[in-house]
Amino acid sequence: MRYAVLADLHGRPGALRRILAAAAAAGADEIVCLGDYLEAKVPRRLHDPSRFWPLERVVDPDPALWARLAGIRRVLGNQELRIHELLRPEQVPADLAALLDAPERDRLHGLVGLHGHQIRWSTGRAQPADGPGEPVGTAAHGVMDGRDLLVPVAADVPRVPVVVVGHTHQEAMFEIVWSDTAPDGDAADGPEAGLVGLAAVVRALPPIEPGRPVSVPQPVPVPQLVPVPQLVPVFRPDRGGGLAVVGPASGPSPVPGPGGAGPAGTDSAGVGPAGAATLVVNVGPARGKPSHWMLYDTDRGEISFQRAV
Repeated sequence: MRYAVLADLHGRPGALRRILAAAAAAGADEIVCLGDYLEAKVPRRLHDPSRFWPLERVVDPDPALWARLAGIRRVLGNQELRIHELLRPEQVPADLAALLDAPERDRLHGLVGLHGHQIRWSTGRAQPADGPGEPVGTAAHGVMDGRDLLVPVAADVPRVPVVVVGHTHQEAMFEIVWSDTAPDGDAADGPEAGLVGLAAVVRALPPIEPGRPVSVPQPVPVPQLVPVPQLVPVFRPDRGGGLAVVGPASGPSPVPGPGGAGPAGTDSAGVGPAGAATLVVNVGPARGKPSHWMLYDTDRGEISFQRAV
């Protein structure tokens, strides 16, 4: 099975056409959009569900785009939630209503997909692999296109092997090592505990070139997975996370990890069936040109970042 995963389309029909064409060329079996496939025209600072908002003030009517999106597997993002809150039921056309009726998280062959607005993202201090904390903007792999890398706050991340998100408009990968399995000295405590979500260390993967496969943990029996908690939709810059190089599992041609493959049943980052670590994948924004998306090949157990031009 091959999934084409995108996020943050923000109502761009041209970007959707590019990704659909690229996904078809790559042999994708199913398209999945992790939220913000629509664009809410009312900014967050003016968000007021108590007043009446005409449909055209809230979202651009685009039946052709809506019809295309209806055939795509979706999870809700903060844009869709805002549209839903601002419009009264009698205002919503049937084809738009169908797009606003989606879950806020989904499971793709063992991967948990959600938009990412449920997670706080930090631009504070980071803990590189081989030294004390540094500002994220100056640490290795801590800057993306001249902008600070946004690091997920571990306390908000589902404790499952792999979580795939959008929302931040960045293409990045992180490993969260939970404190009960982290090496001595890595667990968060004291005044800096908030940096790593109280119970984990967050490490960032160096940038991965487009098209290069990365091995990911394989699905485990559902009873062994920790259920995804109900999360409060928030987006608040906060201090947190840490930076270091982390390697994926061995495979036919994946990015090699430091020290090679881990123990049986784990990848080289130590992500095993007990949920010792969580890999967080930001797929990047679909709305731009080139349009970012991700290919997930379940047979090979690999993901790869892709560009549609």
